[in-house]
Amino acid sequence: MSASITKPHILVIVGTTGVGKSQLAVTLAERFNGEIINGDALQMYDGLPIATNKLPVPERKSVPHHLLGCIKLGEETWTVGKYVRSATAVIEDVIARGKLPIVVGGTHYYTQSLLFEDSLVKTRTTDDLSAEAQENRWPILAASTKDMLDELRLVDSEIASRWHPNDRRKIRHSLEVYLTSGKRPSDLYREQKMAISKQMPRQDAVSKDTSQETDDPRMSTSPLRFTPLILWIHADLKKLSSRLDQRVDQMVDVGLIDEVQSMRRHLQTQERSGALVDQSRGIWTAIGFKELLPYVSACANAENTVGESEKLKKSAIELTKIMTRQYAKQQQRWIRGKLLRALQENDTLDKLVILDGTELLHWLQNVETIAMDAADAFLKGDSLPKSTLLPDSSGDMLIPKAKEHIKARYCDICNITMMTQQEWDAHPRSKKHRKATRIPVDWRALYPRAYYQDTLPETDDK
Repeated sequence: MSASITKPHILVIVGTTGVGKSQLAVTLAERFNGEIINGDALQMYDGLPIATNKLPVPERKSVPHHLLGCIKLGEETWTVGKYVRSATAVIEDVIARGKLPIVVGGTHYYTQSLLFEDSLVKTRTTDDLSAEAQENRWPILAASTKDMLDELRLVDSEIASRWHPNDRRKIRHSLEVYLTSGKRPSDLYREQKMAISKQMPRQDAVSKDTSQETDDPRMSTSPLRFTPLILWIHADLKKLSSRLDQRVDQMVDVGLIDEVQSMRRHLQTQERSGALVDQSRGIWTAIGFKELLPYVSACANAENTVGESEKLKKSAIELTKIMTRQYAKQQQRWIRGKLLRALQENDTLDKLVILDGTELLHWLQNVETIAMDAADAFLKGDSLPKSTLLPDSSGDMLIPKAKEHIKARYCDICNITMMTQQEWDAHPRSKKHRKATRIPVDWRALYPRAYYQDTLPETDDK
């Protein structure tokens, strides 16, 4: 009997924001005696339930939810390593009580790290140290993002080139890896990939080009920790966009602005007490909070007229919609570019079922019924049902997106950073770049007669 058969069975639901992952999880939990493990990084925090789209208590239908709102305001931000350890312990406890673990959430970096053993680089962890303790020990971790990036370029230019200059979290983490291990992060990632490839000989046959194996060097493909059934609720992004916009409007209607006001008051209380709050991490990065905060602050300080405040509010809500749509695109890119490739390299794409969540009117037929049948077959060891999408489109989705070589490239003319070759190649044709590089034309010098005619004095001649 292979090791994969003896590993515990779990359900995993993935998909972009706004496709109904939480609702499907509750339905499956009711049917199969399951408990839900949260896989959304921001929903782990206590606060902003509307902005982070926590499922309201009545809609949970008494189904136990774990790792939801478990980090109190003021507590140290969790790392992905801490999440994996906590989620694994919860899953083991759920299984020990004869229940079915159902992992659901939109932070697919966390989900994928939970699914695959040893997928994170191994270093001497600083999880038990607070951010303040880390910064006291290594002052560079408290420096500006630019200074940290300059330091990272000195110790590991290869990994530094992979991060956007404004991505403080990734830059800081790479520096932390170097400081705790004494090794270049890029070397550690390569060592881990080599160790994993020895455990999984098949991986070399699948991906022979190791120079550009992944656009996120933190992730390495490794054996599955569990035996999963992965349900991907897919939705056409163009059609999903209008639903996401409507959801933002609904969030505002049910109290999103009041929620942001409450969190702002908490920030002020912390600042008055002398505590420093890093708003670049944790709950403070939630979409909706940072976009609406300028409007809420302006209203509290009575800085604008009623008309100006209304204009600022409208602009903040529109920005929230834009950021939500962009986040959905990022989530879909992760699934196709990283999760599907990891499943392919583990020869486990047969554990994936794609559900068409584009049209809500067909939810029961295209999502719920197929998911129920798939879960039932999975738990019985039977063949899984086919995806509900059309064969052509579903087939395309099951082909992992080609890996892109990530390297930061900066256009000093436009003051913009691009991370992929495709973006860099397309940039010269962009409206912004063409306008910035357009040579000024002195039309008066080129066509002096035309300008001369325009300045002739008017006469009474008709």
